[in-house]
Amino acid sequence: MDRRLIDAPQRPERYARKQGLDYFTTGENHDYLADEILLLEPREADAALAAGDTAYSLLRDTARRCLADPARLARLGTPAWCRPLLEWSVENAWDDFLFGRFDLAGGLEGLPPRILEFNADTCSLLAETGLLQPEVLRQNGVKKAAPNNLIAGLEARLREIGAVRKGTHGLFAHLGYPEDELTVGFLADRARAAGWKQVHTASLPEVTFDPDGGLVADPRPGKTVRYYYLTKFFPWDWIAHEESALWEMLEEMITEQYVRVLNPAWTMLLQSKALLAFAWQDHPGHPLLLPTAFDPADLPDPRRGYVRKPVFGRNGENLMVSLDGRRSDAARSGDYGEQPVVYQELAPFATDGGKLRYQLSTFVTPRASALCCRRQDGLILDDDAEFVSLGIR
Repeated sequence: MDRRLIDAPQRPERYARKQGLDYFTTGENHDYLADEILLLEPREADAALAAGDTAYSLLRDTARRCLADPARLARLGTPAWCRPLLEWSVENAWDDFLFGRFDLAGGLEGLPPRILEFNADTCSLLAETGLLQPEVLRQNGVKKAAPNNLIAGLEARLREIGAVRKGTHGLFAHLGYPEDELTVGFLADRARAAGWKQVHTASLPEVTFDPDGGLVADPRPGKTVRYYYLTKFFPWDWIAHEESALWEMLEEMITEQYVRVLNPAWTMLLQSKALLAFAWQDHPGHPLLLPTAFDPADLPDPRRGYVRKPVFGRNGENLMVSLDGRRSDAARSGDYGEQPVVYQELAPFATDGGKLRYQLSTFVTPRASALCCRRQDGLILDDDAEFVSLGIR
């Protein structure tokens, strides 16, 4: 690995400040952007993109099968009362998908890419990949970038979605966390570039959900606007488990066609890591999939090691890694400890001389459009991971 890492002494602080993204380069995040650039082989980049396209189609097929099977649907961690909206969204909003991110094991140093999970609903790393990664490469003289059509892919997708309705009005909502607010702003800028007529960002408490009239917010004092599109940066599973009243309001508004939500409710099925267990049942031995099961005894050989994951966990919280299937070798606490879990066979990662593990990711919009990478020491990648910009050798 070390031979394909090049120094990146030039930092994008000025550019980040100009773009309003200094959150990623200052304070506690001053070392978030790695001081090295990883150069991929062209064949590695091609394989990672192909993995995104293949896995997106495969998991959507498995999601449809799970929706038709109540027993499977329950094991995904989806409350039974959510099923009507999930079915409606599959039948009426199947093509409204905007973006997601596959996280991969391998894909470097001769290791084949394998799907770790699909961040199908409210995934992060958008602004870093779309804006900061190209600037890091430019400032450090890297002539050939890894595939990165994230901005073009999002804008093209938003033009397609917006063409369904004349005079597009879009509300981009978040829960108030600084990183989420920046990500929502990045998405709102893509909608403006795509020609949406009215675009506004707001935190969830600033939004009015009116089942009789639609989605309402005040872009400025004295002006109230109704919005047809809601791009939300709070997960469907959070709404289902923590804000059931909001789910019910959204269900009524969506099915009465007062509002369309990006990403649609069916992406909750793809967000569940339990879907990977059913994908393995449907496609045993598929080269992109890792053996995944609801009981470690059902893995081909638990002694190879596994990772225990909450079905809707995020940021490495409540993960447990066993290297030999008998003991815990690494674990993280978090907010997802009460959730059902799956067991995924341990996958090899490329590491450098400093024992940092590298995890590639592929964005889909919904075609594979961009690659990014994070690295960290230890067995669990979490919020302390560095973002590594990608070039091509």
